[in-house]
Amino acid sequence: MRKVVCIVLLLLNHFLSDAQITLPNLQPLQYVNSGFGNALNFDGTATYALGQYYTKDSVIDFTLEFWINNTGTDGSNDRIYGSYLNNALQVGKSSTHLKLLATDIGGPSTWQTVCTLESNIWVHIAIVRSTTSLKVYKNAVLAQTYTVDAVSTLPSFFRLGSNGNSAGENGNFSIDELRIWKTDISRALIQKYMYTTVNPNSTADQNPYAKLVLYYRFDQGEAGVNNANELGLFNSANSN
Repeated sequence: MRKVVCIVLLLLNHFLSDAQITLPNLQPLQYVNSGFGNALNFDGTATYALGQYYTKDSVIDFTLEFWINNTGTDGSNDRIYGSYLNNALQVGKSSTHLKLLATDIGGPSTWQTVCTLESNIWVHIAIVRSTTSLKVYKNAVLAQTYTVDAVSTLPSFFRLGSNGNSAGENGNFSIDELRIWKTDISRALIQKYMYTTVNPNSTADQNPYAKLVLYYRFDQGEAGVNNANELGLFNSANSN
């Protein structure tokens, strides 16, 4: 029994310490064209992903940013991104709007309507937590500000495209250039980098590059079709 426990602990340690993270639970993957190459499409029907970034629940101030294309009709709070075990950060959408819930970092206790999400148009979203402020930017323009606490961490496990148990609330959207930073990126830097890919190994600007903890380009696969044999996504970010 002791040997079995040791083996399990070793496997868990390997998984949690490995900087190369895969998302094994997308079914199926579908890639579509975007300005950055391929993008990942969620069709709203039992399509979801599991992910983890390397810092393991150690991030307090953060920036989550991504490009999103609203591709279909949704319920009131169908999921885009959600912290795995709690409501520290749940990002959802309706058919027409971006939605947000951040109860477990001291934010509002009910879903908030943040801004419009136009149909079939790529929009850049950045969610920035700095001490007790949670700001949401749409195309680098401030859309909403919420008050949160100053100490709660962002869980490292997260879901894309489904609710907490992957049983529903699946969103219709395409997503591209998903990044998580362990710092509160300024509006100027959001605007500077939103139209470009980021090289995590660059030495030109170690701040914020050194604060990048996850970066999905979503370039795998064949654009425009389901990729039935694609079982996971590759985390191309440095483990900072």
